[in-house]
Order: sequence, then C-alpha cells, then structure tokens
Amino acid sequence: MKKIELSHSTLKFLIIFVLVLLFLIPISLIKNLINDRQDYKRDAVFSITEPLGRNAAFQGLVIAVPYKSYREYFDTKGTRHEEVETKYVIFAPDSYNMDFTVNPYYLTRGIFKVPVYNGEINITADFDSFDYSYFNIKEKDFLRNEAVLILGLTNSKNLTKQPEFVIGGKKLNVSPIKYDAVSPFVNSVYYRLSEIDFSKKLHLSGNIAFQGGESIMVCPVAAENTITMKSSWQSPSFSGGWLPKERTLSKDGFSAEWNIAGLSTVFPKSWLAETKFNAESITVSFIVPVDAYKKTTRSVKYALLFLIIPFLALLICEIFAGTKIHPVQYCLIGSADVIFYLLLLAISEHIPFDITYFICALAVSIATFFYASAIFKKIKWGGLVSLVQLISYIFLYGTLQAEDYALLIGSLGLFGVLLLLMFITRKIDWYKLNENTQYDNN
Repeated sequence: MKKIELSHSTLKFLIIFVLVLLFLIPISLIKNLINDRQDYKRDAVFSITEPLGRNAAFQGLVIAVPYKSYREYFDTKGTRHEEVETKYVIFAPDSYNMDFTVNPYYLTRGIFKVPVYNGEINITADFDSFDYSYFNIKEKDFLRNEAVLILGLTNSKNLTKQPEFVIGGKKLNVSPIKYDAVSPFVNSVYYRLSEIDFSKKLHLSGNIAFQGGESIMVCPVAAENTITMKSSWQSPSFSGGWLPKERTLSKDGFSAEWNIAGLSTVFPKSWLAETKFNAESITVSFIVPVDAYKKTTRSVKYALLFLIIPFLALLICEIFAGTKIHPVQYCLIGSADVIFYLLLLAISEHIPFDITYFICALAVSIATFFYASAIFKKIKWGGLVSLVQLISYIFLYGTLQAEDYALLIGSLGLFGVLLLLMFITRKIDWYKLNENTQYDNN
C-alpha cells in the first residue's frame, strides 16, 4: 500500500478547480434559458407586428408603358411567321419626394412591449420625359393608353387605406388587373393611366396611410431622391445603403432628411421590364435603447472568471484566518454567483437593466457578506469576501457598458487580479502549511 500526501492548500485548489468545472453546467443551462427567452420574445414581436404588415418597406413608384414586340420564326415547312407580344418599358421618376410623418406607440404581448407605428406619406414625383430611342422601339408600337403606374411595397397589410394619386388634376383609379410579371417590386398596387397625356411633363402627387412595426425601409428609384421623416420617437437607428444628410434628435423626437442621387442607386432612368435589380434601401428602426437579453448574454460570457475570483478570495481568507472551509460552503458561495445571472435575466424583463444589475449585485454581495461572516466568525473576513465580489460586479458592469473595449478591459482586469493575488500571497510558504490530508491508493 502506497501513501500519497497532499497539502491542505493543494487539495483545496483541486477542489476549487473541480467546482468551477461543475458550475459550468448551470451556467450553460442559463445560456440556453436566455436563448429560449429571446425566442419567446421574437414570437411575441411577430404576433404583434404580423397583422400590421411587420416592417413597412416602400420600394418605389414607376410607370410601365407597354409596347408591341415582334418575333420572327419559321415553321417546319420553312414558312416565315411573325408573332406579336406585349412587353413593357419601366420609367423611373426624374425627381422623387417622400415626406414621412410617423406616430409610434407600444403594443404589449405578455411582459413584452413592442414599438409599432402608423403614419402618412406625402409623395410628389416628376416624370420629365419618356425617351424610348435607345431601346430601338418604334413610336407606333407603344401603347400609351395601356400604361400603368406601379407603387411598390413588400406587404399590402402596411396600407391602412387605399393610396391616392393625382396626375395633372386627374385622380388615378386602381387597376383591376395585376401586372405582377411586369412590376420590378415584390408586391405592388397598380393604377391605370389611360387618360394621361404622355407628351407633357407629368407631375404626380399622392398620399399613403400606413402602419407597421419596428422599422421603415425606403428604396430610392428616381434620378433625384429627397426623403424626409419626422416622428416623436426619441431613439431611432439609421442604417441601410445611405445615412441621412441631416438629422435632429431631441426629447420631442427626431427629424431626418436624405438626398440621394440616382447615380448612387442601381436604377437607370428606364429599363425593360424583364430586367431585375438588387436594390438597396434606407432603414429607420424604432428600437428600444437597451436590450436586456444582449447584455445578460454578454455578462454570462464572463461567468467563469467571476466564479474563480470569489473562490480564490475564500481560499486566501481561509489561509490567513486559519479557518477550514468545507467544499459545501464553497458550493453555496458559487451558487450565489450563478443565481446572480438567473436573477439578472428574470428581473431585467420587467425593469431597466441597469437598475436590475444594481439590485442583483447588491443582493448577492450582501448574502455573501452575512454567510462568509458566519463561516469565519469575524465580520472583517465576510466583508473582505463580499467586497471582492462587489468589486467584481462593478468591473463587469463597466465591461458591459464599454462594448467596443470589452476585450481590452477584460484582459487588463484579469491581469490585475493576477498581480493582486501574487502580491497578497507573496509571503506564504506553501510547504509549511501544516494541514495535510492522506489518501490511500491500492
């Protein structure tokens, strides 16, 4: 029989290492729970925004003019035939102005609040000319009395009433015929232009009442595009292919203006209907400034570090205080750190994340203070352990706030902890720690 002797401190380091590995299991479960809650929130958001048409996307306004296309072919006997079919040329506006007024509000599903909106768009557009020359189409082949105006949008649910358009004082009627094979857009509303004089410059004006949720997307299609938007929402997010040229943010809301040249878009002045484009849009998102799930997820990523630090603090206090700490007591302290993240997830669904973080950090630190004080039978050791824990939470909070510098802050913090441990334990003679535990190995 051979005896292997391990010092008490070495044994404790092994126990701490094993406990940290074991606590990774509940940490992993909490990560999965965060993902489940995010999925639940997405389902709630979808159930609210789907009846409203979800994100309102306005893809443009164009005129489609049909023409006769002739195709020659020969039958099996060599006889020449001519087939006539109708094709379309799409004309984009020379200038295009969209003035958005957006009225946001919240709808709730369970505990979740989702930003939605309704609003109006005042539209003006000018079609200065209809030049067919570079398509090699004869003038006599154009069927102008069958031309249609096409309004493009991704979802007709976004419309709260029928859009109204006027050209030259004439109100346009919605076409009973759909031209989906002609339209360059995902979903379209068509207006007949049978009584419009195409020999003159066309000035169009109109109004669209709409609704939706979370964001608005607008695709510029004209040679010159001016898009303005104003709303009482205080925290918009601007993204997409172009950012606003001017923007104003205040406690009363925001206003923004885009001026986009047609040369920066994929659309030419006119094109054949069979041509397809992959167009960019501007996007305005009506976001909730703080995403509690995102910050909770980021905080859990540091859980391993913030499990090790309290355990090492307990071990150092155990060495200096001369009090033996049972592994079960280490488990209870570690459990408090794990429950911190669970509390953070649960409470932040109801109150702001920053307040939640303060409450959870303070609650766990106070619980640790009383428990560690009872273990060591001295308040100063309980205060030291809880202070280390509280400082760790403060450090984590700072890391969460500085997202761009999180890696740098985390690395410097870890190095600082190492230096502090080296300083505190610099005079400990680990070989002279007089407590040993014997294990028999057959």
